[in-house]
Amino acid sequence: MTDTAQVVRTLTNDVAPELTTETLLQLANREIGAIHVRGYYPVDIAAEVAQKAIDHPALGHYHKQYTSSVGRVYMPHIDTKWDAELTAKYHDAALPAIRDVRSMFHPYLSPMDRVRLELQELWPAGANLLRLRGRAAFVGAFRVFQPKTSEFYPHNDAIDQETDAPEIQGVLNQLVANIYLQVPERGGDLQLWLREPTPEETRTILEVEGLDPATVEPPVVQIHPDAGDLIIFSPRMLHAVTSGEGVHRVGAAAFIASKGPQEPLLYWS
Repeated sequence: MTDTAQVVRTLTNDVAPELTTETLLQLANREIGAIHVRGYYPVDIAAEVAQKAIDHPALGHYHKQYTSSVGRVYMPHIDTKWDAELTAKYHDAALPAIRDVRSMFHPYLSPMDRVRLELQELWPAGANLLRLRGRAAFVGAFRVFQPKTSEFYPHNDAIDQETDAPEIQGVLNQLVANIYLQVPERGGDLQLWLREPTPEETRTILEVEGLDPATVEPPVVQIHPDAGDLIIFSPRMLHAVTSGEGVHRVGAAAFIASKGPQEPLLYWS
């Protein structure tokens, strides 16, 4: 198993409270564990759209064993499964899906659009929507966790495990931005291990999208977000979401690829 203590010595468990150029660079360089901005988005608007996501006709579920109870509105790239037909379907729906998600917040700016604009302004080389083989990616997926039954087991996410498109060449790190629209009072916690999985763990994750929590050490960081919060961290490292009680846990999410400060960030879902 990876020497976790050694990894944590080089990556602190600091959680920055602001989204700035400095904290983005620190996170991309793995100098801090996460960025957590409280009250990033108005709670009343978030609550209204959370219910729209729960009731959305495009609400489906992830396809792997340990994530099948988690709902998502519109297909995320991970569910293309290296299949040409599913990949074409994903790209065909990308821009209409972005517009639909945006319309759910109308007349207000959507939290995902706010993140996209701020990344463009704060990152030294700006930020753009990811295109794969020249086709636009979707960004802004809602994730819907059912009370008590939905959770993410410890896992990681990496775009090079989903595609070999030339546009991902040179990716040094991958971040994920989560904006929380509705969160149960108990549970629904984000857990971070601040280490990448071992090769053996990676094989298990690719097969079933998660590790049995009993097989890994306790997380280094655990955060209970509130509705309206923004959290950004590196999903290439192990992370998990605990089950919640009472209400659905609903958030909007976007992955962010970094090729270094001299290249624009790239985002997708």
